[in-house]
Amino acid sequence: MTPGRILTIAILCLLPVTSYGLEGIVLDAEQGSPLSGVTIWTTDGRAFLTGAEGTFRIAARDSFLVTFSRIGYTDQTLHVTPNASVTVRLVPAPIQMDRLDVTDQRDIEQERARLPAFSTVIQRKDFENRTTTLPDLLDRSTGIQVQSLGGLDAFSTISVRGSSSEQVEVYLDDILLNAAIGGGVNLSTLPLSNVDRIEINRGAGQEGNGLGGTVHIRTRESDSTRQVINGSWGALDTRLLSTMISGSSDHLDYLAILDYASSDNDFGFLDNNGTEYNATDDEYTKRQNNNATRRSVFGNVSADLTGRIRLSASQTFFWKHQGIPGISNNQATHSRFNAFRSLSQVSVERRSILKRITAEGTAYFTHLRETFIDSLGEVGIGRQDNRYRTRTFGIRSHSRLALSAHLLSLLTDIRRERYDPEARIQLVTPLFASRRWTLQLRPMTDFSFLDGRISWTSSLDYRHQRDRFSGRNPFAFSPQAPDSLTRRDLLGLRTGIRVDLMGPLMLKANLARSRRGPSFFELFGDRGSVVGNTNLASETARTWDAGLRLQAGPTFLEVVYFDQRYDDLIQFAQTSQATSRPENIGKARVWGLEVSGATSPTTWISLSGNYTHQDSEDQSDIPHLLGNTLPGRPRHMLNTQVGIYIRQLDVAHDYAFEAGNFLDQANRRELRSRHIHTITIGYHVWESVLPGLGVRNLTDARVNDTWGYPLPGRSWFVSLTKSW
Repeated sequence: MTPGRILTIAILCLLPVTSYGLEGIVLDAEQGSPLSGVTIWTTDGRAFLTGAEGTFRIAARDSFLVTFSRIGYTDQTLHVTPNASVTVRLVPAPIQMDRLDVTDQRDIEQERARLPAFSTVIQRKDFENRTTTLPDLLDRSTGIQVQSLGGLDAFSTISVRGSSSEQVEVYLDDILLNAAIGGGVNLSTLPLSNVDRIEINRGAGQEGNGLGGTVHIRTRESDSTRQVINGSWGALDTRLLSTMISGSSDHLDYLAILDYASSDNDFGFLDNNGTEYNATDDEYTKRQNNNATRRSVFGNVSADLTGRIRLSASQTFFWKHQGIPGISNNQATHSRFNAFRSLSQVSVERRSILKRITAEGTAYFTHLRETFIDSLGEVGIGRQDNRYRTRTFGIRSHSRLALSAHLLSLLTDIRRERYDPEARIQLVTPLFASRRWTLQLRPMTDFSFLDGRISWTSSLDYRHQRDRFSGRNPFAFSPQAPDSLTRRDLLGLRTGIRVDLMGPLMLKANLARSRRGPSFFELFGDRGSVVGNTNLASETARTWDAGLRLQAGPTFLEVVYFDQRYDDLIQFAQTSQATSRPENIGKARVWGLEVSGATSPTTWISLSGNYTHQDSEDQSDIPHLLGNTLPGRPRHMLNTQVGIYIRQLDVAHDYAFEAGNFLDQANRRELRSRHIHTITIGYHVWESVLPGLGVRNLTDARVNDTWGYPLPGRSWFVSLTKSW
């Protein structure tokens, strides 16, 4: 043996003998995911931590005890021998703490921006201390147009990307508000004091089956123990008052809101006396019989029964009384409209079923009672005193299954809607009593690839509807008489994709086909001049959109192109000198470009705005309408907002521009362009006291809207908010 080998063996014999006493991985016992940061204590006082992948390695020669410890988990002690390899599963042990109110919420706007759909989120902080209404808020959003009859709480409906109001679905806490009788949703019956946020989904990527889009309104929930009272007064003797009380006790949260609003709405306007082309008889006058008063009560209670079961219930009561002024050149002085709505719902949510499933079930009931009184026959045909009652009962469920980075969900809804009219003056009601059963199934998928850089969503919306009317039919002996019972199936398909291109830049695109079933009025007509048509096909929309979004913190810029084609649009065709009948003879196309953005270059200034360019074309089979611009669809819409925050002072300026458009399908009656400026000022006297001043329509622009109804000129308001 050489001297070198002898020296090497001697050195090795002198070295200490070391072996790895224990190595392995620590996992969550319920989810199976690796746990990093687990403290490992040995009997000789040494301490180790698991790595990012939950792995560890401890050097030792002899058998020993080792304890694994991590906050939120039950400690586990093992007796190990040298050179062992183990898998340790720690059982979660929730820490019991005193109740802690957390007022900060996740950034829902950022979350929705990551979805393929193009959407806008209006959060409560965007309007909480401003004297405004839901129609005003929506009207400033990208691609949205609100049509109003003028004044506080006047009848208002929404259009998305040039759609009609009936082609937009409006949901309140996931409950559909669109009535089977038709006509769109009246936004003025939804007070802002109850609203937490508004989610607007435009076009093909929406969550619903509206041909143009959907609007989801989420009501408020208790987030802390606090009380708030807000009041304002202004032009036209407009008064608004709301108060909120919220709190918690043990595992129970509660919230109550009272709201009141009233206005004379007697603003001045230019009356052309029905002679549009003769200016010599024009005169300024005041709006008559346009006053409105509303009251509402909203309550919400929720409780955590266990760590995984949550029960909640809410109740809304709404009352409204208003005059119906009629058109501008022939004002009605005595016609009135009253409404009462009750909405009740109870929900139970079960989380972490088999560790991956969340399920929610809701039972809901709505009762709507409306009264129209025109004792002098000023608005309609003949004297009227009619009552209309709509009651809806439904059960809906929503289940979600999480599979790694993917999400599968299923929504079901069974609802029954009953419409009952009553006439007090006429011998019979002009409309028929009608019923509708609806079964809805909506499976949805959300797949995520490449660590979230690609997102692909798709959904199928199936609805089976069964409609029936009852009562004497004056057209019973006509070959065009509608059947008393009709059934139909509606199927909507949607798919969308988002791809992160580079850095904060993303590409989004969506494609959809959706359908709208006919309303009761279109199916069954009335007992007067409209003959129903139960053979009507459903209106169909084929839509697609694509665009780029640059998102960097609070700054974003979005550019979107959209194209919406409508087929089988329902229009009324005259069948005799005295009657008309709905037919599927309408076709239309709306296409355009949307640009929106926002930024906050410093802590004391914020900038935001949106611009919509849309072209519309009537492609129906009616010769004198073919190629015309669709009425009520302006080609250009622009909205900007500048906010300045200096110490205790908040100042905001809003500007809204809407290009001129037409009132009628023949494009004969034109509406002028409008420029509306609004300024609001708030000053924080103390931390919990905020007085404010607002001026709408600063330049006193005189414009008209739906059917030529005039809108108010300059209006000012003062407000005061106190919270504790």
